[in-house]
Amino acid sequence: MKLGLLAFFLVPGLVAQTDLFAEIDPAMKELAKTTGLPMKSRVDRAFINKAKLKSFLEARIKETVSDEELRVETLTLRLFGFIPADYDLKGSTISLLTEQAAAFYDYRKKKMFILESAPESTQRFVLTHELAHALADQHFNLGRFIRKGKSDDAATARLAVMEGQAQWLMYEIMGSKMGQSLRTDPGLVKMMSNMGESGFSQYPELTNAPVYIRESLLFPYSRGFVFNAQVIEKLGNGGFSQVFRRPPSTTQQILHVEKYFDDVKPVPVVLESALKTHKVLVEGTLGEFDCMVMFKQFGDPATSLDRAANWRGGQFRVSENKRTKEPLLQYTVAFSSAEAATDFASLQMKQKTEHGRIEQRADRVVVSVGMR
Repeated sequence: MKLGLLAFFLVPGLVAQTDLFAEIDPAMKELAKTTGLPMKSRVDRAFINKAKLKSFLEARIKETVSDEELRVETLTLRLFGFIPADYDLKGSTISLLTEQAAAFYDYRKKKMFILESAPESTQRFVLTHELAHALADQHFNLGRFIRKGKSDDAATARLAVMEGQAQWLMYEIMGSKMGQSLRTDPGLVKMMSNMGESGFSQYPELTNAPVYIRESLLFPYSRGFVFNAQVIEKLGNGGFSQVFRRPPSTTQQILHVEKYFDDVKPVPVVLESALKTHKVLVEGTLGEFDCMVMFKQFGDPATSLDRAANWRGGQFRVSENKRTKEPLLQYTVAFSSAEAATDFASLQMKQKTEHGRIEQRADRVVVSVGMR
């Protein structure tokens, strides 16, 4: 599953206003040298204030997500128990992105925007993250790249490619100023990963967001960074192109880089038939990321990654009764063993309502649930 509203390039951080534009072209040249990908064109740039940023976000959501798609996405998240019944998905998304934005690259307009109100005493290296998007866009067309995700889970994996690579380049160039490199120091990779995850705690909107919303925002940066670091460690500069030319197909491959190199695919999962009395609203992939969030939100956060690693495949469907409009969520998840399936089924039993049904079939768990 993927939270479509959040597939937007923003990075938390601070940038200075004064002569920052003069640094963009040299920074792009440094990125080209670091990656081996030549700069093809100059990056257009402009300042933007908070009010215009909010209007920009509202307009972008309106043109990319229809009212019906927003309704269905909100309904899906509610059925899974990821958000409360009164959660304003659109409004909260805009607030979250506005809170974190300091600079962003708009891959549609091919333009770099910098927030006017960012403090003067800042860390300029954050600019590198957004310019890394611009350089990748010149070579791989980021808009087309994200749209080619054949499932929701694949789209999340592709977003982790983009954001994780930009994070790696930001940290690498920052480290180079101090004579350090992520390429040769695994300890630095671990330190930067921990620093990146803890840095988000300064944002109240993000800190107080539902677990799934928060994890959907953090995953592409934190897990994507580690994934890209592992790819670059093995492939060198060739890794910068490899992840775009042969992107990971699942969030499982992001979380376990060896499965990316071995091209491990999910096992086939067939959903129970849709009810004839219902209209199908959406169908998609329930990935390892989604299972990880379930274990984290409904179980023990400390063991969520290890337990979700037993995921082997999953599909979901949301439908609506044609007459009463009552919603129905159906999903099936495959695991590495019957024991792992029992673990997941036990987790789901804790969330079961009088309208729900949970059944284990060997290494698979079949769930059907109405509105919570």
